[in-house]
Amino acid sequence: MPDFNASERTTDLPSPTTNPYDGLSVDLGKAAHTVTKALDYVGVDDRSHGRRVGLICHRIAHNLGWERQVRHYVLIAGMIHDCGVSSTATHCKLVESLEWEGADDHCRRGAEFLRGFAPFSEYAAVIRHHHTRWSRLPTTLDPQTRLFANLVFLADRLDVARGNFLLARHQHEVLAERAGLVGMLTPYVGELFAPELFAALEQAARRDGFWLELEDEFLDQAIFETLATWDHSVHLRFDDIMALGEMISRIVDAKSPFTHYHSLRVADLAFHMSGHLGLSPQRRQMLRLAALLHDVGKLRTPDEILEKCGPLSPAEHDVMLRHPLDSKIVLTSLFPNTPIAKWAAHHHEKLNGSGYPYGWSGAQIDPETRLLTVCDIFQALCQKRPYRDRLQASDVIEIMERMVTAGEIDPDLFALLRSHSSHLYSIAIREG
Repeated sequence: MPDFNASERTTDLPSPTTNPYDGLSVDLGKAAHTVTKALDYVGVDDRSHGRRVGLICHRIAHNLGWERQVRHYVLIAGMIHDCGVSSTATHCKLVESLEWEGADDHCRRGAEFLRGFAPFSEYAAVIRHHHTRWSRLPTTLDPQTRLFANLVFLADRLDVARGNFLLARHQHEVLAERAGLVGMLTPYVGELFAPELFAALEQAARRDGFWLELEDEFLDQAIFETLATWDHSVHLRFDDIMALGEMISRIVDAKSPFTHYHSLRVADLAFHMSGHLGLSPQRRQMLRLAALLHDVGKLRTPDEILEKCGPLSPAEHDVMLRHPLDSKIVLTSLFPNTPIAKWAAHHHEKLNGSGYPYGWSGAQIDPETRLLTVCDIFQALCQKRPYRDRLQASDVIEIMERMVTAGEIDPDLFALLRSHSSHLYSIAIREG
């Protein structure tokens, strides 16, 4: 059996101030930025849309004379506005035209996700209506929420116009064509967009810096400089930390109908199995969090690869190989000074060195990662996938036994799983 107690003594444990069981001090602005970078993976070839929309919202709000706290609110709202978009197909629809009849679906989904994480719940109403025409916004909404939602809509559509322009032109040409880009939206003022918001956009767009800051080279610096002018730090309780993990995992699992509940069920499996191994409550909860978020990097994987009914081509397989490192980047930023990112990023390593992305083997793979790997494989085999139906528990055990024989997964952890396979199978196939 892997020595989990020895792992408890490693130096990568969080300090008492970052123990998720006691709570965690988090900068919500930076957390929103990190979540947005993960969401921007969905764009595949355009990985900064959410951050640009947030910055555009802030700059327009500045020209409206809104207070600093309000400007920061719309910056964060703009950054996380697409939290209901997990599918690359949906992303493509949203950038193809000014309006799309299916846009409301991701607005509803995003609002639902945000309501699940208390510190972001105040943005839910804005995100719910960020594709609603100005003339059709519900009169039951308070005037401020109506403006905020429409501001995100305006900033979003401007960035789409900018992106479509750059498909055939060079970055530096934006400055010369700024009036034309803004002018593309002029016919929709009063119907799609509030006149006062559009007037502020026209004023902001006259400055060179408005456009230059949207380039990837300058974007993050502009955002961080802006965030630094207001204190966004909050102390998250343990339940809030898990709610953040569950919110992100729901975004990831929504990417494909074949991965619904995968992350949540892997987390449940890891938590149950770790209970049989004598891990401390803190360690078990960190492992559950890592399991919830282990596939966040798959947001970058195109839908057609995840949902392919046959074997992946070599090129498609190479695309899949990058998702653990994409996960590591996001989780290192969200949960620094914890082993969460390491466990999540290495869940495709194999004990015989045949895994990825590093090809680690044996003692290089710590006990928690081994456990997460076993749980991930077990749940994936129990779940219906595009190329096969759900497997029965006996078939799953038979496949994993062959993996043990090949030296790929930990034999002791597999023995524990097998001894509890009926109960763990009922967890793995649970929906809702």
